Amino acid sequence: MIGRLGLVDLAINGAIIVLSALKGDREAAAGEHLRCREVVPNSTRHIVSTTVTTINGFLPLILFGGKFWPPLATAIAGGVAGSAILTLYLVPAIFIALLSKQAPEEGADAGRSPPALQAADWR
Repeated sequence: MIGRLGLVDLAINGAIIVLSALKGDREAAAGEHLRCREVVPNSTRHIVSTTVTTINGFLPLILFGGKFWPPLATAIAGGVAGSAILTLYLVPAIFIALLSKQAPEEGADAGRSPPALQAADWR
């Protein structure tokens, strides 16, 4: 149970790093696909380094750990690797999908602000 919580925490931290990088870039925050593809690899140094060091740290237990430790170490290292892969591929895709649903529809009212915010209504 504790291991699962640790892996969820690692996945959430990775998602926060990716989302903050996407929101910090003006073009990526607007939902431009190509810019999102450039921003995500530039912001993933922390995620990749955490994943690599964790897997390398568990490698001796996986290879030489006796009877009990190899399955546990394999599960944790695999969970960290899977978490990193999901963070790097799934989070940007969900971010872009949610932005595309929030984009205003093109048409006559696309450039207008909502009626409650128009200056003429406040007179």
